[in-house]
Amino acid sequence: MSEELLHSVSVALGDCINLKRHENMLILCDPFCLRIGEAFYAVGREKCKEAVLVMITSRKLDGNEPPYPVAEWLAQFDVVVMPSLKSLIHTDACRLATERGTRVVSMSGVTEEMFVRTMKADWRKTGACTRSVVAKLSSTQTIRVTTKAGTDLSFGIEGRKIFVDDGRISFKGAFGNLPAGEAVLAPVEGTAQGRLVIDSSFSLCNGKPESPIVLDVKDGLVNRVGKHECSDELEKLFVKYLQPLRTLAEFGIGTLDTAQLSGNVFEEMKARGTVHFALGNNMLLGGTVRVPVHLDGVTLKPDIWLDDRLWIKDGEQV
Repeated sequence: MSEELLHSVSVALGDCINLKRHENMLILCDPFCLRIGEAFYAVGREKCKEAVLVMITSRKLDGNEPPYPVAEWLAQFDVVVMPSLKSLIHTDACRLATERGTRVVSMSGVTEEMFVRTMKADWRKTGACTRSVVAKLSSTQTIRVTTKAGTDLSFGIEGRKIFVDDGRISFKGAFGNLPAGEAVLAPVEGTAQGRLVIDSSFSLCNGKPESPIVLDVKDGLVNRVGKHECSDELEKLFVKYLQPLRTLAEFGIGTLDTAQLSGNVFEEMKARGTVHFALGNNMLLGGTVRVPVHLDGVTLKPDIWLDDRLWIKDGEQV
């Protein structure tokens, strides 16, 4: 494995996770991310008491639970790092592990090139930017997002915690992503109204869809899906998981300078000038929707109003 990859892993374990000598770490990966998992094991075993590498079959969808008994192991470790094709963070296994004090790090869809490039970020700068966004959102009750692509969506956030995903995953029960770089929250269920147009990457598509994905939302639920390459699959999932998966479950604002519009939804969610929305499970974010699926979609160059005051224009603060 490359020296660049090993160095990036060392930065992650030191500067971001603050892995300690007396701690135990589980690296949970799948075949897609095996090389990154092996790098975390190689570096981690020299930095902590015990490092354990486990490879599982790739999950079918983001938010699918890890297999038994692996799911129960997470809470037995001080740190869990999860480089995997599909996201495991919005699962009961991770939520329960964080409640018991485990630090959980999600790295869904991460490639070696992306990880090395994005980990070169100035994490202090990213942290300051992310916390300033969180502070702004914390005094807000209603958010409206519009784009030239056709998004016009409003939702309430009163009483909801705003999470800082800034690369610091160093205290008991913390969770986040690497690469990091977003302010994220669960909109109040039942409040979202309008149209969401996903004009960049989407969890169900392999890269960026050929055409934008149009979702009409009423009372917090998707009630119409425009025709596109993923619509049939999405409609089948709606039939299977019903109202919980139709729920607008997450909203996030990207803050990472080193993230690019690569067609990888995990990276694009972090890129400055983007926002993302998710359907499905939001229990980890303090929401009320419990379903074994979490689907993210990225929207470009948004205008954002906070309580009817324009704050961001074309993805940049005014």
